[in-house]
Order: sequence, then C-alpha cells, then structure tokens
Amino acid sequence: MSGPDWLSDFLSAGPDYPAERRAMAEMQALLLKAGIGGGLPLGHAQDMAALAPLLMSDPQLLAMATAALEGPHHAVRTEGTAQHLVIEQARIAMAGPVLVDALICGADRVVLHDLDWPMLLWPVLAHAQKVFGAYFQIDKPGKHTLMITPSETDRMEPFGPAQPVPLIPLERLTALAAKTYVPATEASRLSGAGAGLRDND
Repeated sequence: MSGPDWLSDFLSAGPDYPAERRAMAEMQALLLKAGIGGGLPLGHAQDMAALAPLLMSDPQLLAMATAALEGPHHAVRTEGTAQHLVIEQARIAMAGPVLVDALICGADRVVLHDLDWPMLLWPVLAHAQKVFGAYFQIDKPGKHTLMITPSETDRMEPFGPAQPVPLIPLERLTALAAKTYVPATEASRLSGAGAGLRDND
C-alpha cells in the first residue's frame, strides 16, 4: 500500500525528522484517543495503544501506525475455518487483534491478503510474543499474501529504545485524538465536561 501523500513525503524526508521527547504513558494515551477518534472500536484502539513502546523505537513505524489509525476501517472479512483462517483486504488496526486471537486460540495458520501496512505486523506479533509467550513464523507465499503460523523457535527480534517522536505523525495523532473531545459549551459543562461552571480549586 503506497499510503497517503503526507506519509510518502515524511518517509522520503528521513531519517532526520524534527522530533521531540514524549513520555511513554503520554504516547499510549494519545494512540488510544487517536484510535477512537479515527473510528476504531475501543478494544482495537487499546491494542494499538499497547504497541507504543515498539512503535516509538522507529519513527517510520510510528508514522505508518498513524496512517493505519487514520483508516479507513472496515469490519474484518474472514474465510476458511478456525484452524486455517483467511482475512481478506486486511487492515492491520482491525485485523491485527483478530490474527493474534486466532493464533493464541489454536489456529494452525492465518493468511492475510492485501495487508495495508505489512511492516506493522512485526510490532503486533512482537507484542503478542511478550504478552502470551508465543512465537510465530511469517511467510510470503504470494506478492500480496502473508501467512503467519505458530513456531517453536522463531522469535521476533527485540526493538530498540524509544526515540523522540517525529512532529508530523504527532500532529496527525493529536488531530485524531481531538475528535474525541467534547465541545466546550455551557450544556457540556452542565453535563460534567471540563472543570465545570464553578471551579473552586
């Protein structure tokens, strides 16, 4: 997938990107809000936010994750059986949790067709490896097809330490997160948003 124009421009301008330090917890919260603002279900947004330590190790991965959160998102289309699952037109933000759940629950293989951001498959599986202690093998039987199977020995390579957050993805994540905010009106304050009409702190 070629990606949006902003991402193509960003990737071609690297590797020295304008960036600033952000705390891990702050980026996890921002990714969560951005996922919800981008239209992901809560659980899927939480799964993307959990990848923050891995995404922050590489500015390009974080930029791709930002594009993935921007969507568009659609329901996961599956074929095959529980043991041999096939996901058509796979979008990593939606298909990633389905892929991991299937493998952890005993699937022999999961096939992804036309995955939008193949590079993001590595942090998804590396996080699953850490959480579940499971290992996976990735094969590419076709130009637009990836097959993931359980493995006894194949381990995802460790990711590096968190890097400063590049400003362009940060701005786009912030814009997505802003879609979750309640407008500052008298009615919203009366219903509990913000500090309220009287702030005695």
